[in-house]
Amino acid sequence: MNQKGFTLLESLTVLMIGSIMLSLLFAALPPVYEKRVVQHFVSQLEEDLLYAQQTALVRHATVKVQFDFAGCRYIIKHADEGSSPKLVRTYSCHIAFKKATLKRTLTFNPSGVPNQGGKIVIDTQHASFALTIYLGSGKINVQKK
Repeated sequence: MNQKGFTLLESLTVLMIGSIMLSLLFAALPPVYEKRVVQHFVSQLEEDLLYAQQTALVRHATVKVQFDFAGCRYIIKHADEGSSPKLVRTYSCHIAFKKATLKRTLTFNPSGVPNQGGKIVIDTQHASFALTIYLGSGKINVQKK
C-alpha cells in the first residue's frame, strides 16, 4: 500500500509547536492591553478638559472639573446649575495621579481660561504621562514619559 499522509508523531509535533506559539502570543497580550487602557484614559481626559473649556466659551458660563482621586472619577458641571453634573467619567483605579500641582477642582471661566495652571502626572505600572494645563492660554499638553 502506497498511502500518502502524515504520521501521528509529525501531526503531534506540529500541534505542539502551534500551541507553544499561541501561548507566547497570549502571554504578551495583557501588558499591551494595559498600556492601551492608560493611553485611552489620557486621551479621554484631554478631550473632556477641552470639552469643559469649550462649554464655558459657548455657554458664557463657569464650568468646573472636579477630580475625585479616591473614587476614581472626575465630574464636569456648570457652576451656575448647582450640583447636577454634566458629565461623570470613571476610570480604572489602577491609574494613579501622582505629583499633582493642579488642585482637585479646575474651573474654566466664561472666556475659557482656567483659574489655575499646573501639572498632573498619570502613572501606572506600564506607562506614565504628564498632563499640563497652562494658565492664561488654557492650552492642554500631554507628554508620555
